[in-house]
Amino acid sequence: MSLGDLYDPLRAHLSDPYPFYERARREEPLFFSPVVGAWVVTKMADARVILRDGRTFSSANTLRPYTPFPPAVLEELSKGFPLRETLITMDGEGHRRLRVLAAAALSPERVTATERYITERASLLIDGFAKDGRVDFMAEYANRLPVDVIARLVGFAEEDSRAFGDDSRAAAAIGMGHQFRSDEEQIECARAWVRFQRFIMRYVTDRAAAPRDDVISEYIAASAPGGAPLTAEQMEGLVGLILTVALPGHITTSALLGNGLLRLLSQPDQWRLLCERPDLVPNAAEEIARYDTPTHVFLRVTTTDTSVGGRDFPAGTEIAVCLASANRDEEAFERAEEFDITRPLKANVVFGQGAHYCPGAGLARRQIEISLRLLAERLPDLRLVPDQRIEYRGTVDHRGPLALHLQW
Repeated sequence: MSLGDLYDPLRAHLSDPYPFYERARREEPLFFSPVVGAWVVTKMADARVILRDGRTFSSANTLRPYTPFPPAVLEELSKGFPLRETLITMDGEGHRRLRVLAAAALSPERVTATERYITERASLLIDGFAKDGRVDFMAEYANRLPVDVIARLVGFAEEDSRAFGDDSRAAAAIGMGHQFRSDEEQIECARAWVRFQRFIMRYVTDRAAAPRDDVISEYIAASAPGGAPLTAEQMEGLVGLILTVALPGHITTSALLGNGLLRLLSQPDQWRLLCERPDLVPNAAEEIARYDTPTHVFLRVTTTDTSVGGRDFPAGTEIAVCLASANRDEEAFERAEEFDITRPLKANVVFGQGAHYCPGAGLARRQIEISLRLLAERLPDLRLVPDQRIEYRGTVDHRGPLALHLQW
Protein backbone atom coordinates (compact mmCIF):
# COMPACT_ATOMS: atom_id res chain seq x y z
CA MET A 1 0.00 0.00 0.00
CA SER A 2 1.30 3.46 -0.93
CA LEU A 3 1.74 6.04 1.81
CA GLY A 4 -0.59 8.20 -0.24
CA ASP A 5 -3.46 5.90 0.70
CA LEU A 6 -2.64 6.47 4.38
CA TYR A 7 -2.20 10.24 4.17
CA ASP A 8 -5.12 11.78 6.07
CA PRO A 9 -4.30 15.47 6.56
CA LEU A 10 -7.74 16.46 7.85
CA ARG A 11 -8.11 13.77 10.47
CA ALA A 12 -5.37 11.32 11.51
CA HIS A 13 -2.53 13.71 10.59
CA LEU A 14 -4.13 17.04 11.46
CA SER A 15 -2.86 17.46 15.02
CA ASP A 16 0.66 16.22 14.30
CA PRO A 17 1.58 15.41 10.68
CA TYR A 18 5.34 15.42 11.26
CA PRO A 19 5.90 11.74 12.10
CA PHE A 20 4.12 10.86 8.87
CA TYR A 21 6.23 13.34 6.91
CA GLU A 22 9.39 11.87 8.41
CA ARG A 23 8.30 8.39 7.37
CA ALA A 24 7.47 9.62 3.88
CA ARG A 25 10.88 11.24 3.40
CA ARG A 26 12.46 7.95 4.43
CA GLU A 27 10.22 5.43 2.65
CA GLU A 28 8.31 7.17 -0.14
CA PRO A 29 9.34 10.82 -0.56
CA LEU A 30 7.02 11.24 -3.54
CA PHE A 31 3.55 9.74 -3.31
CA PHE A 32 0.10 10.29 -4.83
CA SER A 33 -2.57 11.50 -2.41
CA PRO A 34 -6.21 10.86 -3.35
CA VAL A 35 -7.24 13.38 -0.68
CA VAL A 36 -5.17 16.19 -2.22
CA GLY A 37 -5.56 14.90 -5.77
CA ALA A 38 -1.86 15.42 -6.46
CA TRP A 39 1.62 13.94 -6.10
CA VAL A 40 3.00 15.08 -2.74
CA VAL A 41 6.66 16.19 -2.66
CA THR A 42 8.31 15.92 0.76
CA LYS A 43 12.06 16.54 0.13
CA MET A 44 13.72 19.95 0.17
CA ALA A 45 15.75 19.45 -3.02
CA ASP A 46 12.64 18.58 -5.05
CA ALA A 47 10.64 21.39 -3.45
CA ARG A 48 13.24 23.98 -4.41
CA VAL A 49 13.39 22.81 -8.03
CA ILE A 50 9.62 23.03 -8.38
CA LEU A 51 9.21 26.39 -6.66
CA ARG A 52 12.00 27.99 -8.71
CA ASP A 53 10.81 26.71 -12.10
CA GLY A 54 7.54 28.48 -12.83
CA ARG A 55 7.67 27.60 -16.51
CA THR A 56 7.57 23.87 -15.92
CA PHE A 57 5.50 23.97 -12.72
CA SER A 58 2.66 26.44 -13.14
CA SER A 59 0.76 28.07 -10.28
CA ALA A 60 -2.51 28.01 -12.23
CA ASN A 61 -4.07 25.41 -9.91
CA THR A 62 -2.93 26.96 -6.62
CA LEU A 63 -6.44 27.89 -5.47
CA ARG A 64 -8.39 25.00 -6.93
CA PRO A 65 -10.67 23.34 -4.37
CA TYR A 66 -9.64 19.89 -3.19
CA THR A 67 -13.23 18.76 -3.72
CA PRO A 68 -15.65 20.38 -6.19
CA PHE A 69 -17.91 23.08 -4.80
CA PRO A 70 -21.54 21.96 -4.47
CA PRO A 71 -24.16 23.91 -6.48
CA ALA A 72 -25.35 25.91 -3.45
CA VAL A 73 -21.80 27.18 -2.82
CA LEU A 74 -21.29 28.05 -6.48
CA GLU A 75 -24.56 29.96 -6.39
CA GLU A 76 -23.34 32.06 -3.47
CA LEU A 77 -19.93 32.66 -5.05
CA SER A 78 -21.62 33.79 -8.27
CA LYS A 79 -22.99 36.80 -6.36
CA GLY A 80 -19.49 38.21 -6.09
CA PHE A 81 -16.65 38.78 -8.53
CA PRO A 82 -15.67 35.78 -10.67
CA LEU A 83 -12.87 33.55 -9.40
CA ARG A 84 -10.43 34.35 -12.19
CA GLU A 85 -6.66 34.66 -12.39
CA THR A 86 -5.06 36.31 -9.37
CA LEU A 87 -1.52 37.16 -8.35
CA ILE A 88 -1.26 33.75 -6.67
CA THR A 89 -2.38 31.79 -9.73
CA MET A 90 -0.62 33.74 -12.48
CA ASP A 91 2.67 32.91 -14.18
CA GLY A 92 5.16 34.62 -16.47
CA GLU A 93 5.05 38.26 -17.50
CA GLY A 94 1.50 38.81 -16.29
CA HIS A 95 2.49 37.70 -12.81
CA ARG A 96 5.64 39.82 -12.84
CA ARG A 97 3.72 42.98 -13.74
CA LEU A 98 1.11 42.43 -11.04
CA ARG A 99 3.69 41.41 -8.45
CA VAL A 100 5.60 44.67 -8.89
CA LEU A 101 2.39 46.52 -8.08
CA ALA A 102 1.46 44.24 -5.16
CA ALA A 103 4.93 44.32 -3.66
CA ALA A 104 4.76 48.10 -3.29
CA ALA A 105 2.42 47.58 -0.33
CA LEU A 106 4.94 45.35 1.40
CA SER A 107 8.26 46.94 0.47
CA PRO A 108 11.07 46.98 3.05
CA GLU A 109 10.64 50.73 3.38
CA ARG A 110 6.94 50.42 4.08
CA VAL A 111 7.47 47.58 6.55
CA THR A 112 10.07 49.67 8.41
CA ALA A 113 7.68 52.61 8.50
CA THR A 114 5.00 50.32 9.98
CA GLU A 115 7.28 49.00 12.75
CA ARG A 116 6.31 51.70 15.23
CA TYR A 117 2.63 50.92 14.77
CA ILE A 118 3.28 47.18 15.18
CA THR A 119 5.05 47.83 18.48
CA GLU A 120 2.36 50.19 19.75
CA ARG A 121 -0.49 47.88 18.75
CA ALA A 122 1.22 44.79 20.17
CA SER A 123 1.84 46.60 23.46
CA LEU A 124 -1.78 47.72 23.64
CA LEU A 125 -3.04 44.17 23.09
CA ILE A 126 -0.74 42.85 25.82
CA ASP A 127 -1.96 45.63 28.13
CA GLY A 128 -5.47 44.27 27.62
CA PHE A 129 -4.71 40.94 29.28
CA ALA A 130 -1.44 41.37 31.19
CA LYS A 131 -3.21 41.78 34.56
CA ASP A 132 -5.53 38.82 34.06
CA GLY A 133 -2.99 36.06 34.58
CA ARG A 134 -4.56 34.01 31.81
CA VAL A 135 -5.44 34.46 28.12
CA ASP A 136 -6.56 32.70 24.97
CA PHE A 137 -3.55 33.88 23.01
CA MET A 138 -5.14 33.24 19.61
CA ALA A 139 -8.33 35.20 20.31
CA GLU A 140 -6.73 38.11 22.15
CA TYR A 141 -3.44 38.51 20.30
CA ALA A 142 -2.44 36.21 17.42
CA ASN A 143 -5.68 36.69 15.49
CA ARG A 144 -5.79 40.43 16.17
CA LEU A 145 -2.34 41.95 15.71
CA PRO A 146 -1.80 40.76 12.10
CA VAL A 147 -5.31 41.89 11.12
CA ASP A 148 -4.78 45.36 12.56
CA VAL A 149 -1.36 45.67 10.92
CA ILE A 150 -2.39 44.63 7.41
CA ALA A 151 -5.60 46.69 7.65
CA ARG A 152 -3.64 49.82 8.50
CA LEU A 153 -1.03 49.15 5.83
CA VAL A 154 -3.58 48.56 3.06
CA GLY A 155 -5.84 51.42 4.10
CA PHE A 156 -8.85 49.92 5.89
CA ALA A 157 -10.28 52.02 8.71
CA GLU A 158 -9.50 50.84 12.25
CA GLU A 159 -13.19 50.43 13.05
CA ASP A 160 -13.53 48.01 10.12
CA SER A 161 -10.59 45.78 11.02
CA ARG A 162 -12.52 43.28 13.16
CA ALA A 163 -15.19 42.73 10.48
CA PHE A 164 -12.41 42.46 7.89
CA GLY A 165 -10.64 39.84 10.02
CA ASP A 166 -13.74 37.77 10.70
CA ASP A 167 -14.92 37.66 7.10
CA SER A 168 -11.47 37.13 5.61
CA ARG A 169 -10.75 34.20 7.95
CA ALA A 170 -14.05 32.59 6.95
CA ALA A 171 -13.44 33.38 3.29
CA ALA A 172 -9.98 31.80 3.44
CA ALA A 173 -11.54 28.40 4.14
CA ILE A 174 -12.96 28.37 0.61
CA GLY A 175 -9.47 28.17 -0.91
CA MET A 176 -7.63 26.09 1.72
CA GLY A 177 -9.10 22.63 1.46
CA HIS A 178 -11.13 23.18 4.63
CA GLN A 179 -12.97 20.31 6.28
CA PHE A 180 -16.47 21.72 6.62
CA ARG A 181 -18.69 20.33 9.35
CA SER A 182 -21.83 20.91 7.31
CA ASP A 183 -23.05 22.18 3.96
CA GLU A 184 -24.37 25.27 5.71
CA GLU A 185 -20.92 26.10 7.09
CA GLN A 186 -19.44 25.93 3.59
CA ILE A 187 -22.25 28.09 2.24
CA GLU A 188 -21.65 30.65 5.00
CA CYS A 189 -17.94 30.75 4.12
CA ALA A 190 -18.91 31.41 0.49
CA ARG A 191 -21.10 34.26 1.70
CA ALA A 192 -18.17 35.59 3.71
CA TRP A 193 -16.02 35.48 0.56
CA VAL A 194 -18.57 37.62 -1.28
CA ARG A 195 -18.93 40.01 1.68
CA PHE A 196 -15.14 40.38 1.76
CA GLN A 197 -15.09 41.20 -1.96
CA ARG A 198 -17.83 43.79 -1.50
CA PHE A 199 -16.03 45.24 1.51
CA ILE A 200 -12.96 45.81 -0.66
CA MET A 201 -15.07 47.16 -3.54
CA ARG A 202 -16.53 49.79 -1.19
CA TYR A 203 -13.05 50.97 -0.29
CA VAL A 204 -11.93 51.03 -3.92
CA THR A 205 -14.99 53.11 -4.83
CA ASP A 206 -14.33 55.54 -1.98
CA ARG A 207 -10.63 55.91 -2.78
CA ALA A 208 -11.31 56.36 -6.49
CA ALA A 209 -13.46 59.37 -5.59
CA ALA A 210 -11.15 60.70 -2.86
CA PRO A 211 -7.61 59.26 -2.94
CA ARG A 212 -5.55 59.06 0.23
CA ASP A 213 -1.99 58.18 1.15
CA ASP A 214 -2.61 54.45 1.28
CA VAL A 215 -2.02 51.29 -0.72
CA ILE A 216 -5.54 51.12 -2.15
CA SER A 217 -5.16 54.59 -3.66
CA GLU A 218 -1.76 53.64 -5.10
CA TYR A 219 -3.22 50.55 -6.74
CA ILE A 220 -6.06 52.60 -8.23
CA ALA A 221 -3.65 55.22 -9.60
CA ALA A 222 -1.56 52.48 -11.24
CA SER A 223 -4.61 50.75 -12.71
CA ALA A 224 -6.38 53.88 -13.96
CA PRO A 225 -3.80 56.65 -14.51
CA GLY A 226 -5.07 60.19 -14.69
CA GLY A 227 -8.09 59.60 -12.50
CA ALA A 228 -10.14 57.98 -15.26
CA PRO A 229 -13.30 56.19 -14.05
CA LEU A 230 -12.71 52.53 -13.24
CA THR A 231 -14.08 50.03 -15.69
CA ALA A 232 -15.81 46.87 -14.47
CA GLU A 233 -12.72 44.89 -15.45
CA GLN A 234 -10.42 47.25 -13.54
CA MET A 235 -12.64 47.06 -10.46
CA GLU A 236 -12.58 43.27 -10.62
CA GLY A 237 -8.79 43.28 -10.92
CA LEU A 238 -8.33 45.69 -8.02
CA VAL A 239 -10.62 43.71 -5.74
CA GLY A 240 -8.69 40.54 -6.55
CA LEU A 241 -5.32 42.22 -6.04
CA ILE A 242 -6.22 43.77 -2.68
CA LEU A 243 -7.77 40.50 -1.54
CA THR A 244 -4.62 38.52 -2.33
CA VAL A 245 -2.51 41.04 -0.38
CA ALA A 246 -4.83 41.52 2.61
CA LEU A 247 -5.94 37.95 3.29
CA PRO A 248 -2.58 36.10 3.26
CA GLY A 249 -1.16 39.17 4.99
CA HIS A 250 -2.68 38.09 8.30
CA ILE A 251 -3.68 34.39 8.06
CA THR A 252 -0.10 33.13 7.90
CA THR A 253 1.22 35.47 10.58
CA SER A 254 -1.54 34.49 13.01
CA ALA A 255 -0.63 30.83 12.58
CA LEU A 256 3.06 31.59 13.03
CA LEU A 257 2.38 33.39 16.30
CA GLY A 258 0.24 30.55 17.63
CA ASN A 259 2.62 27.80 16.50
CA GLY A 260 5.55 29.74 17.90
CA LEU A 261 4.22 30.29 21.42
CA LEU A 262 2.98 26.72 21.59
CA ARG A 263 6.40 25.38 20.61
CA LEU A 264 8.40 27.70 22.86
CA LEU A 265 6.25 27.02 25.92
CA SER A 266 6.15 23.28 25.22
CA GLN A 267 9.92 23.40 25.68
CA PRO A 268 10.31 25.77 28.65
CA ASP A 269 14.10 25.72 28.42
CA GLN A 270 13.82 27.38 25.02
CA TRP A 271 11.45 30.04 26.37
CA ARG A 272 13.75 30.76 29.32
CA LEU A 273 16.70 31.04 26.97
CA LEU A 274 14.82 33.54 24.82
CA CYS A 275 13.91 35.62 27.87
CA GLU A 276 17.55 35.61 28.98
CA ARG A 277 18.93 36.31 25.52
CA PRO A 278 16.72 38.67 23.49
CA ASP A 279 19.46 38.75 20.85
CA LEU A 280 18.17 35.31 19.81
CA VAL A 281 14.79 36.69 18.71
CA PRO A 282 15.59 36.66 14.95
CA ASN A 283 16.85 33.08 15.19
CA ALA A 284 13.81 32.08 17.23
CA ALA A 285 11.43 33.62 14.70
CA GLU A 286 13.09 31.74 11.85
CA GLU A 287 13.23 28.47 13.79
CA ILE A 288 9.52 28.74 14.64
CA ALA A 289 8.71 29.21 10.97
CA ARG A 290 10.93 26.31 9.91
CA TYR A 291 9.85 23.88 12.58
CA ASP A 292 6.10 24.60 12.49
CA THR A 293 5.63 25.95 8.97
CA PRO A 294 2.08 27.39 8.76
CA THR A 295 1.54 26.78 5.05
CA HIS A 296 1.81 23.04 4.50
CA VAL A 297 0.98 22.56 0.83
CA PHE A 298 1.46 24.57 -2.38
CA LEU A 299 -0.22 23.17 -5.49
CA ARG A 300 1.48 23.27 -8.89
CA VAL A 301 0.68 21.72 -12.28
CA THR A 302 3.21 20.65 -14.90
CA THR A 303 3.11 22.47 -18.22
CA THR A 304 5.24 19.92 -20.07
CA ASP A 305 6.58 16.40 -19.65
CA THR A 306 9.09 16.45 -16.82
CA SER A 307 10.52 14.44 -13.94
CA VAL A 308 10.38 14.91 -10.17
CA GLY A 309 12.23 12.82 -7.63
CA GLY A 310 13.33 10.34 -10.29
CA ARG A 311 9.78 9.78 -11.60
CA ASP A 312 8.53 10.92 -15.02
CA PHE A 313 5.29 12.87 -15.30
CA PRO A 314 3.29 14.07 -18.32
CA ALA A 315 2.10 17.63 -18.80
CA GLY A 316 -0.97 18.39 -16.71
CA THR A 317 0.18 16.45 -13.63
CA GLU A 318 -0.74 18.09 -10.33
CA ILE A 319 2.02 18.41 -7.75
CA ALA A 320 1.65 19.34 -4.06
CA VAL A 321 4.84 20.77 -2.56
CA CYS A 322 4.82 20.01 1.16
CA LEU A 323 6.73 22.95 2.61
CA ALA A 324 6.32 21.70 6.18
CA SER A 325 8.03 18.42 5.35
CA ALA A 326 10.78 20.05 3.28
CA ASN A 327 11.66 22.33 6.19
CA ARG A 328 12.35 19.29 8.37
CA ASP A 329 14.32 17.41 5.73
CA GLU A 330 17.32 15.75 7.38
CA GLU A 331 19.37 16.28 4.23
CA ALA A 332 18.79 20.03 4.38
CA PHE A 333 19.12 20.70 8.12
CA GLU A 334 21.23 19.11 10.83
CA ARG A 335 19.09 17.81 13.71
CA ALA A 336 16.09 18.71 11.59
CA GLU A 337 13.55 17.28 14.05
CA GLU A 338 15.01 19.28 16.94
CA PHE A 339 13.61 22.71 17.83
CA ASP A 340 16.57 24.94 18.65
CA ILE A 341 16.41 28.74 18.74
CA THR A 342 20.19 28.94 18.67
CA ARG A 343 20.23 27.28 15.25
CA PRO A 344 22.22 29.42 12.78
CA LEU A 345 20.05 31.09 10.17
CA LYS A 346 19.75 29.02 7.01
CA ALA A 347 17.53 29.36 3.94
CA ASN A 348 14.27 27.42 4.06
CA VAL A 349 11.00 27.42 2.08
CA VAL A 350 8.66 28.81 4.74
CA PHE A 351 7.52 31.58 2.41
CA GLY A 352 8.10 29.71 -0.84
CA GLN A 353 10.86 30.47 -3.33
CA GLY A 354 11.27 31.83 -6.82
CA ALA A 355 8.84 34.16 -8.55
CA HIS A 356 6.05 33.40 -6.05
CA TYR A 357 8.13 34.03 -2.93
CA CYS A 358 5.72 35.64 -0.47
CA PRO A 359 6.02 39.45 -0.75
CA GLY A 360 4.77 39.75 2.83
CA ALA A 361 7.57 37.65 4.36
CA GLY A 362 9.34 40.70 5.77
CA LEU A 363 6.19 42.03 7.40
CA ALA A 364 5.41 38.63 8.96
CA ARG A 365 8.93 38.28 10.35
CA ARG A 366 8.83 41.77 11.83
CA GLN A 367 5.57 41.04 13.66
CA ILE A 368 6.90 37.75 15.03
CA GLU A 369 10.13 39.35 16.24
CA ILE A 370 8.42 42.32 17.88
CA SER A 371 5.87 40.02 19.53
CA LEU A 372 8.53 37.69 20.92
CA ARG A 373 10.57 40.58 22.33
CA LEU A 374 7.57 42.18 24.04
CA LEU A 375 6.15 38.95 25.43
CA ALA A 376 9.52 37.79 26.77
CA GLU A 377 10.11 41.18 28.37
CA ARG A 378 6.66 41.70 29.88
CA LEU A 379 5.46 38.16 30.59
CA PRO A 380 8.57 36.03 31.21
CA ASP A 381 6.55 33.62 33.38
CA LEU A 382 4.31 32.58 30.46
CA ARG A 383 3.38 28.92 30.42
CA LEU A 384 0.78 26.69 28.86
CA VAL A 385 -2.43 26.02 30.77
CA PRO A 386 -2.06 22.34 31.73
CA ASP A 387 -4.01 19.54 30.06
CA GLN A 388 -5.54 21.68 27.33
CA ARG A 389 -6.38 19.99 24.05
CA ILE A 390 -4.85 21.84 21.11
CA GLU A 391 -7.15 21.80 18.10
CA TYR A 392 -6.00 22.97 14.69
CA ARG A 393 -7.74 24.75 11.85
CA GLY A 394 -9.15 21.96 9.70
CA THR A 395 -7.49 22.74 6.39
CA VAL A 396 -5.21 20.77 4.09
CA ASP A 397 -2.73 23.52 3.40
CA HIS A 398 -2.67 25.82 6.43
CA ARG A 399 -1.97 24.84 10.04
CA GLY A 400 -2.31 26.82 13.24
CA PRO A 401 -4.07 26.38 16.59
CA LEU A 402 -7.68 27.50 16.94
CA ALA A 403 -7.12 28.41 20.58
CA LEU A 404 -4.08 28.56 22.85
CA HIS A 405 -4.61 29.09 26.58
CA LEU A 406 -1.68 30.61 28.45
CA GLN A 407 -1.15 31.60 32.06
CA TRP A 408 1.49 33.39 34.14
